[in-house]
Amino acid sequence: MTRAPDSGFQSSNLPGWQPTAPAGLPTAPLPPPPIAGHRRRAPQRRFLTDQAHVWLARLPPRFQPLATARAHPHIVNRLAELWPMPDQLADYFRELLFSRREGRRGFSFDVLTELLDLQSQAPQRPH
Repeated sequence: MTRAPDSGFQSSNLPGWQPTAPAGLPTAPLPPPPIAGHRRRAPQRRFLTDQAHVWLARLPPRFQPLATARAHPHIVNRLAELWPMPDQLADYFRELLFSRREGRRGFSFDVLTELLDLQSQAPQRPH
């Protein structure tokens, strides 16, 4: 192993070797490795789509998930997409509210309340 001049990082010709930051410098955490059998999630949008804005405006004010839109715009975007599809919407609510995925922190009380209220207003599956 050799030390690169002036950089503070070590370099090597060994396969699979990666440079490390000098001691004391902050480093970004590495993303968790993918779980076997799970698909990699798409990046989450940090803003509401036009479709979500229209959908929110059409909901009665009491059921507009504004705290959810601020904290989790990607969820409101997905709800707006799925609202006309009762089967998929019910599955999405189930995934949101009852997920067994590791590392999930859960929702704040405001967001959870909005999601439960919204679920009560969702179009139902045809019998």
